[in-house]
Amino acid sequence: MVAYPQSTPLGEISSSLYGPPLREVGTVGIGPCMDAALAGDKLYVIGPQRLWVCSVSDPQHPRVLGSLDNLGNNRQIVVRGDRVFVTAREDGLFIIDASDAAAPRLISHYNTIELATGLEVSGSIVYVACRHYGVELVDVRDPAQPRHLSTVRTGEAQSCVVRGCMLYVGVWGTREVVICDVGNPRLPTVVSHAPLGGYGDGLDVRGGHCFAATGHHHGTGRPSSNDDPRYGAGHGLEVLDVSDARQPKTVARVPFPPFYRLRVDMWDAQLSGEFVYVGDNHGGLFVIEVKDPAHPRVVAHHRLPYIEQRQDTAPIGGFAIGQGVVYAAGLWTDLHVLEAPMARPVAPQPGLAVQIPPATPPQRDGWSIYQPEGQVFAVTARDDYAFVACGVAGLHRVSLWPELKRLAVYPTEGFAVDAKQRGGLLYVAEGRGGLSIWRIGAGGELALQGRFTVPGRSVKQVVVPPGLALALIDVGANTLVILDVSDPAHPREVFHDQRLGLLYGYNITDGLFEGRYAACTWHVSGTHWFDLTGGPQPVFSGDVLPGPMHPTNGLAVMPDGVHGLLTEPHGQYTIITRGDRRPLGQLPHHGLAGHRLTGKPVVVGNTLYLTDRAEGHVTIVDLGEPKQPRLLDEFTIAGNPCLMAEHRGHALLPAGYDGLWVSREPVR
Repeated sequence: MVAYPQSTPLGEISSSLYGPPLREVGTVGIGPCMDAALAGDKLYVIGPQRLWVCSVSDPQHPRVLGSLDNLGNNRQIVVRGDRVFVTAREDGLFIIDASDAAAPRLISHYNTIELATGLEVSGSIVYVACRHYGVELVDVRDPAQPRHLSTVRTGEAQSCVVRGCMLYVGVWGTREVVICDVGNPRLPTVVSHAPLGGYGDGLDVRGGHCFAATGHHHGTGRPSSNDDPRYGAGHGLEVLDVSDARQPKTVARVPFPPFYRLRVDMWDAQLSGEFVYVGDNHGGLFVIEVKDPAHPRVVAHHRLPYIEQRQDTAPIGGFAIGQGVVYAAGLWTDLHVLEAPMARPVAPQPGLAVQIPPATPPQRDGWSIYQPEGQVFAVTARDDYAFVACGVAGLHRVSLWPELKRLAVYPTEGFAVDAKQRGGLLYVAEGRGGLSIWRIGAGGELALQGRFTVPGRSVKQVVVPPGLALALIDVGANTLVILDVSDPAHPREVFHDQRLGLLYGYNITDGLFEGRYAACTWHVSGTHWFDLTGGPQPVFSGDVLPGPMHPTNGLAVMPDGVHGLLTEPHGQYTIITRGDRRPLGQLPHHGLAGHRLTGKPVVVGNTLYLTDRAEGHVTIVDLGEPKQPRLLDEFTIAGNPCLMAEHRGHALLPAGYDGLWVSREPVR
């Protein structure tokens, strides 16, 4: 047990408003953790890379029975019987057999479509809230071979619950609960949107009411200053009447003390008896009586300790409700055992048995489609064939002409999520398998040369600049690493950098500006340039184009090697140079009337390819006159299109679980 001081920079919590503080019994001694779930007399806890299984036969004194390491950047946990399901952000979904509590074992590791955040399990279907991509439905009838079913595009999904055939999603930036009909798991549909006063995340549903935890700022828009009364005032619990799922209505709102923290921002809500328990990260845990949902009242609270070295109050990740106790996961501290006399364990909702119809293969006139088992992330072509990064299905070599078909499969140590070739070598980003380097034989055969790994972290993208023995990789959530690959058998790190924000995917621009500068965009702090040839080692050049970047947009090098094309959220693009210091709003923007030009850009000659992975939208534009673009084609697919490539004038589209698409006719 560790004793922590209770001082806090957030100010005291009024007992008259929020009830008396819960008494902390102690901690478990496992260190920082993220979430917890209770099943019978077992408590399951996740932290960085690890799962612990504890006995709670004595509820106030959990005892560790066993653990499993080498998981991922864990976020949420759900337990069904002996099966444990864990989302792990960029590391996807883990399914674990915990029938032997002393030695839980990994059953499978599933490659989700984006950052696996929220989690629900109902029947034989897992629902994964994948941030900007919505909620992915995964068939786990065979837990050793999870299979993608569909995606419902809800906006920035954080957490989700299922009741019967209805899916309820806490949505972040648009501040709402989105309700979906998932009766046909191949074709889920959005039924309604219920606005929230703060940013959406955790929620629970019982009967005709939805209880949604909210945070950050209150109202619409973003406060312009700390003095704005909306600033940090979005924390609380909202009660919605969802008896008519098509017309949800707000019944009540309970505000919590205001504050704003950007790096740790998550909140959860769970029902137990006549109470809703809300974890409000730095704000602490609140217990709200909802016997009358229209008149909720806070009856107790608890705030985790102040951590001197961080100069802040420790945040709660998730929590589990036990018999007379709440187990609160302290992100910086430990698993805290809180005495809560009103607490009772919650039995999981029975899952509805739904029929899963057969899949319908994707098709579109003018395109040939190759569909492997995994999702297709990247393609790089030479001669009449291409190498295709196929996620969990590994690396494939396929013929492009005269027939699109499989030639060979090369198993990878992790998910194959990117592939680039340069100088007779193929570079493959393999997620937790790191970066692999292969020599390409005369007929396209591959021979593994070397590998670079970062223990416990995923490699999600690789860029190999022309003429340089360097490879740039995207590691973990927000780290740029530059490798010296002059010896392919022994790649070594020569530079790394982290900035404020995340690298959501393909945020390292492919190519160089002015023949020497690489660009990388963090979604909060903007685009940063790195000088690769100005000295003995790469360095940050000092050039920054500040401002947030929407995760679905990006930056491409123009053919002149000096200018870049940057897409922006309003559906237009701007042409920039490395030395631009003007705010984005002051730069000239170009677009097409009636069309939104969003997505990750690739420019080949006069052709602009845009792929919006979140919305499934593909746009092809003629840039012969950049200020007056001309639409060539646009369409939307069910899958998640990644960076487009072009080979011999044909478009090559990595389309996620919709496979690899190759245009039958040249685009230009």
